Amino acid sequence: MTAGDSLGGEVPISTTAAVLASSLRRAETINATFSLGAASAGGGGLAAVSDAAYWDDQFLKLAGPEVYRRPLDGLGVDETVTWLREWARRFLRPGQQLTTPVAVEDARGGVLLRFLTRATGYADFDVSESKEEKWANAKPGVAESKAGKPDGALLLIAESEPSARVRVVRAEMEEGVVVKEMSEEAVLRRLDKDLTELDRRRR
Repeated sequence: MTAGDSLGGEVPISTTAAVLASSLRRAETINATFSLGAASAGGGGLAAVSDAAYWDDQFLKLAGPEVYRRPLDGLGVDETVTWLREWARRFLRPGQQLTTPVAVEDARGGVLLRFLTRATGYADFDVSESKEEKWANAKPGVAESKAGKPDGALLLIAESEPSARVRVVRAEMEEGVVVKEMSEEAVLRRLDKDLTELDRRRR
């Protein structure tokens, strides 16, 4: 079960009914779209936990929503938190920046990679301005002062429960914030690659 996913296979009617009833009572499902398939109904590596705990963890994917999940094999959670914070700051180095500028902030259990607006010097096409506003916006320094405003974020966290893992969720997605698809893809691709290499070295 992931926001906007597409799964296949047969699911028992009892499971479908239980998930439908549960989704009507959960805040995570508001304005969310997800699929239920044989893969999501089968335990997903959490067979040792109760059905309620399993489904709590599945619905957790809709909060944000979650865009990445990976089990931790050779790493401890505490050292992974430290690693994530150092790793995220690489995007601030010359030559390693994303297409969208970012700010990095430590968060509980991990790090927040905050996307920032760019100053273009151009006003939005659908916004009408008076002559006074146009003159004020044309003054030197106005465009620069509009740059660097938060514009969505990714929260990277390491967790020990219900199992050791890394998760990435979208954060600060207020109304009007557009998903930074290229930058998100670059972050997740590099994170998966570097975690794979880190796991390999620790084994």
